[in-house]
Amino acid sequence: MTRFLSSLLVASSLLSSALGVILTDATTIAKDYDFVVIGAGTAGNVIANRLTENPNWKVLVVEAGISNEGLYLVSTPFFGPQASPNKAWTWNYTTVPQTACLNRTMNYQRGKLLGGTSSINYMIYTRGSHDYWDNIANYTGNPTWNWTNIEPYYIKAENWTEPADHHNTTGQFDPSVHGFSGPLSVSLPGSPNELSTRIFNTTLELPDTYPFLEDVGAGNGIGLGWMQATIDVDVRASSAQAYLAPKFIARPNLDVLIEQQVTKILFTKNSKGLPHASGIEFSAGPNQRKFTVSPSKEVILSGGSIGSPHLLMLSGVGDAGELLEQNIDIVFNNPQVGKNLVDHPALANHWIANSTQTLDIYRENATDLTLAEQQYNTTGTGTLVDNVSPAIGFFRIPANESLFEQFTDLTSGPNAGHYEFLWRDGWGSFLPVPAPTVGFFTTITQVMLAPASRGSVTLVSPDPFTFPKVDPGFLTNEYDVQTARYAIKSARAFMNATAWDGYNLGLAFDDAAFQTDEELDLFIRNNTAPIYHPTGTNRMESSAKDDGVVDSFLQVKGVTGLRVVDTSVFPFIIEGHPEAPTYALAERAADVIKSAWQ
Repeated sequence: MTRFLSSLLVASSLLSSALGVILTDATTIAKDYDFVVIGAGTAGNVIANRLTENPNWKVLVVEAGISNEGLYLVSTPFFGPQASPNKAWTWNYTTVPQTACLNRTMNYQRGKLLGGTSSINYMIYTRGSHDYWDNIANYTGNPTWNWTNIEPYYIKAENWTEPADHHNTTGQFDPSVHGFSGPLSVSLPGSPNELSTRIFNTTLELPDTYPFLEDVGAGNGIGLGWMQATIDVDVRASSAQAYLAPKFIARPNLDVLIEQQVTKILFTKNSKGLPHASGIEFSAGPNQRKFTVSPSKEVILSGGSIGSPHLLMLSGVGDAGELLEQNIDIVFNNPQVGKNLVDHPALANHWIANSTQTLDIYRENATDLTLAEQQYNTTGTGTLVDNVSPAIGFFRIPANESLFEQFTDLTSGPNAGHYEFLWRDGWGSFLPVPAPTVGFFTTITQVMLAPASRGSVTLVSPDPFTFPKVDPGFLTNEYDVQTARYAIKSARAFMNATAWDGYNLGLAFDDAAFQTDEELDLFIRNNTAPIYHPTGTNRMESSAKDDGVVDSFLQVKGVTGLRVVDTSVFPFIIEGHPEAPTYALAERAADVIKSAWQ
């Protein structure tokens, strides 16, 4: 859509807000809800949307953050990296010092607005391999989690959309594996550049190492293909934009309350003497009035991999010893809550580009950026319609590499990658350091997709407005360092292909100083950063042993009336980006909940 049409949608959504469907005054909410959803994020909005398809069910969504409307950095795809951290609409967590990363602390942002992290992420849409979903089905003993059963939920969610420039996309995706009538827009790059040509020419030159992949969402996840992103032609497509669109938010049985943080899940005893999630308590902030609401059917927790375990522990579900240290009454002792935190370590590699037209021009010349913004705002075209990369690649380390003489392969299977590449036509980095003030660059960000390192989320206070301790445990397992080292060498080999002759002028700055394995390991520990994909802190239980936080129907173990629906329930991290799998998870969860109550 053009920027003009986008503005009309904003106005329409604000009109719905004026009618009281999106609420900021907690005194105006109803008292008779069937379901309460905690968190209007990536998953929570899907649940709210699908449950209110039943006109007899009334749903309240409670969100701590603000509206997503009118935030230019949020809605404009190009500015995805600037949408966080340290904004009014982000949870501005900081990790504990990462011992394996030279004791560096790291920003660890999550979205605190309608849409959650789908409103601040890089919009990268990857489904993962069929091996990943089949692995979950085998682990849980529940075959409904396999790829065959999950793929239709991807299709149900999707509304495949033409890119902003409306170019011929034949050969850039496979229409047979996509949906065209769902709420969530997904599209290809709308402003391809010279970098795209060189990237895909490399697949022609080195097809055995970097094979071309027609569609990165088809379930066979090895190779290099065109980026698929949650972009509605020229604006971000978040879960708020898609699942809380005006036609949905206007439903009389859906209320969304923003700027109110849920501080506790309330429990009573059911007829069998088990703890039952009878309601929630929420407040606008410390020392503010507290409110409660009690749904007749279920509480659904969708606070994400940091927020959800934090709230469970505050509510008395967690490790009994840790809860007692914080003087929290124990509802159910489960030491697994907040454990098993896993994230993808990322690292940027830089080369000097023989060009004066990379995206670095926007940093060096404010006039160029102003002109690009004018083009975008008036026509909905140009560089600003795209996210961070025109392409994405998933690659495996050969089975005969020495790495596997020491370590077990941790990927889900042969269709899942060990590492990922993202290309930036200019300087890019996840580190909180300024970009060079002069020069033109190419960046490959590598992502380690199946890390062995694990961390945790733990309480430091019973005060719900005090952040928990977040420890991703990056690089604490040597497997991850060796995987990263292999990926660096692979990135350098990619950029040394003849497709880059005359364009790649060599490694930039400090990158060139690191050559030996020992030097590369130091480079890895000093430059690794989170890509903000926390997963697994309320993982599904295994069928083989009594573990996990939720069962395979996402019900919290040891209590009734409470489910968790977000990335925290995945028992393993996806070998890709978690946004698309979270939509599929939530779409399926909505059907599970419907089946339980119909």
